[in-house]
Amino acid sequence: MKSRNILVTLECFVQKDGKYLMLHRNADKRIMPNVWMAPGGKREFNEGLFAATHSEILEETGLTIKNLRIKATGNAYLKDLDQEVFFHFVFADYAGGEVHQNPEDGELKWLTPEEIIELDNLLAEIKQVYPNIFDGTDDVVSYTAVYERGNELVEFTIEN
Repeated sequence: MKSRNILVTLECFVQKDGKYLMLHRNADKRIMPNVWMAPGGKREFNEGLFAATHSEILEETGLTIKNLRIKATGNAYLKDLDQEVFFHFVFADYAGGEVHQNPEDGELKWLTPEEIIELDNLLAEIKQVYPNIFDGTDDVVSYTAVYERGNELVEFTIEN
């Protein structure tokens, strides 16, 4: 049996005044270069999801957040990197702080949901679950995805 190469990650859609903070990843990133996604990061060993979300958002953006809620969970396989990514999409409300830009990570920008879906090179998974995660409900969606290379999605399945 093949051993698994798994990353456990999260993305957090921080909401403030009807807009969400999005990250345009630096072109030098190993995983999903030049792709738009919500800010986040890797969960540490035995770290709770919400604790990880608070610390990653503070570290990556300079913001504090509140009212966390899970909107999606799933698994994506990146064929070109032989990397499996287990993740959660978390939504949160802005609580305080000022956005600090880190050019090594990419550019952070506040966008409306309508602007997000129109982004060039938006993470393909977000395009697929957009109606589910921006629907204003507390429903959670689970899915699997397979990427051939970079942001080239070749398989996508929402689980019921």
